[in-house]
Amino acid sequence: VNQLKELIRRIDQPLHEHLQTHGVDYLQFSFRWMNNLLTREIPLPCTIRLWDTYLAESDGFAIFQLYVCAAFLLHW
Repeated sequence: VNQLKELIRRIDQPLHEHLQTHGVDYLQFSFRWMNNLLTREIPLPCTIRLWDTYLAESDGFAIFQLYVCAAFLLHW
């Protein structure tokens, strides 16, 4: 969760400041994303494709998940 916060701070400072200004803690939304690997946020066909990539990225799984969550936050 802290890595996601730092990544968003670096790539989208206005979004990071907006969340901070309104008292939104990254833990409030990103814990669920990290815990269930976005299965509750995206449709099943997309989940299957995403999980296929997770399985293929054995060494870089955590980094890939971090960037997927950042992209999800930036474009949602």
